[in-house]
Amino acid sequence: MYASMRRSQSDLEMTVDLAAIDHLESVARILRELGNEAIELFEHHYHPQAFGSFELVVGRGHERLKFTWDGRDSILSVSFASSLNKNRPAPWIHDADFSLPKGEGVYAEIASQTVDMLSTT
Repeated sequence: MYASMRRSQSDLEMTVDLAAIDHLESVARILRELGNEAIELFEHHYHPQAFGSFELVVGRGHERLKFTWDGRDSILSVSFASSLNKNRPAPWIHDADFSLPKGEGVYAEIASQTVDMLSTT
């Protein structure tokens, strides 16, 4: 019985590790895509023990977007900030919440919203 419990714990740890790797690879992929639009990463926080929740801040110039993924409730929140002074952070203005069951499409939604909201045209 102990051996099967031990194997289950090991399988769980491997699943958690793979989820973290998948997350980082997905973030890297969208950052490469956004780099073509001169959009860069400013902050990233990942919480694998909190249902894979994370926060990602990207931007261009003085404009920033903050994406907060609530892994437990499968909600992606988007906030916007703009400041003329990089030394003084602007307040975040909540823009939208998206329900993405099981996290399907969360990274594509981040890339799409970023390009739409930080478009130079």
